[in-house]
Parts: sequence; C-alpha cells; structure tokens
Amino acid sequence: MNIFYWLKSLIHKEQKTMPEIKDIVTDELVKNALKSEVVTLAVKTQIKNTLEPQIEVAVDNALSDILGVMSTGDTGE
Repeated sequence: MNIFYWLKSLIHKEQKTMPEIKDIVTDELVKNALKSEVVTLAVKTQIKNTLEPQIEVAVDNALSDILGVMSTGDTGE
C-alpha cells in the first residue's frame, strides 16, 4: 500500500469517528473533570512551582534592603 493512501485512509477514518467522540465528551463532563480535586491540585502545584522563584527573589531583595538599612546604624528597635 502506498504511504500516501495509507495516511489518507487514517485521516478519513479519524474524521468518521470524530462525531462519535463529540457526542461522548460533553461540556458537563469537561466541567466536572476540571473541578476535580486532581486537576485542582495539579493547577495549584504548577502555580506554586511557577511563583516560587519569583517569591524567593522578592524576599531576598526585601531582606537585602532591610539588612542594608539596619547595617547603617539602624538596629530596627
């Protein structure tokens, strides 16, 4: 079988099954999946991993500013 015809048959096969999948995967099903604890935990973890380096830099800068002020004679008391 020619590769071109084989690929073409796969494309046509995929197009035939697509309406069946659309009937199975409803908006409600997707909403429920997105509201699940597993998805929520994954999103929280990703957000924390993304923000952690930025938070560390901000804390380091704040500490540097505070300690820099304190080292000029201000004891912070």
